[in-house]
Amino acid sequence: MAKRLLVMGAGGHGRAVADLAAECGWTVAGFTDRVTGASILGRDEDLTALAAAGAMDAAVVGVGNAALDRRAALFQLLKASGIVVATLVHPRAVLSRSCRLGEGVVVFAGGVLGSSVEVGDNAVVYSGVIAEHDGRIGAHAYLSPGVVLCGGVTIEAGAFLGARATVLPNLTVGKEAEVAAGAVVISDVPAGETVMGVPARPRGGR
Repeated sequence: MAKRLLVMGAGGHGRAVADLAAECGWTVAGFTDRVTGASILGRDEDLTALAAAGAMDAAVVGVGNAALDRRAALFQLLKASGIVVATLVHPRAVLSRSCRLGEGVVVFAGGVLGSSVEVGDNAVVYSGVIAEHDGRIGAHAYLSPGVVLCGGVTIEAGAFLGARATVLPNLTVGKEAEVAAGAVVISDVPAGETVMGVPARPRGGR
């Protein structure tokens, strides 16, 4: 019998995570969210009660890039509750044997993680992401579809990279920084900064 997984968040990303979980052999028990509806087992705050009632065997955060602060908060709620946090890797993702994943990481189809890449807790690696050798992806970071990280790149905790953003070798994208879709990062991005364009520059800059 497949193990039952609770997905915390019932929006588009949550449904994508549920599909990924099914590909990984889980049975999706349902979702939590801030509102009620079909397949919603309760609110996020009901997590402990749901676990006590035996509603799931494990859980994972299913909130997307529109609520990055909430993603981190839900992960901390999971950890505090003592519930098993699932890590999901699509069967059609390619991971080096030396790659290391934290708790709650989700890696979608077509993701490629190279030699000695490390991915922190609760990070999202969306479809088609390529992270080459010796990369570091911090906790709660969110890599949108098609992101390319060249060798030795560091993405710090809570950073967001938009679709098809590219980061050149040995650079750092700082904590909670944002890289816009399609941007090409050619120098370090400071913590909290938003950059865009080719080459990437601070938002509002020339």
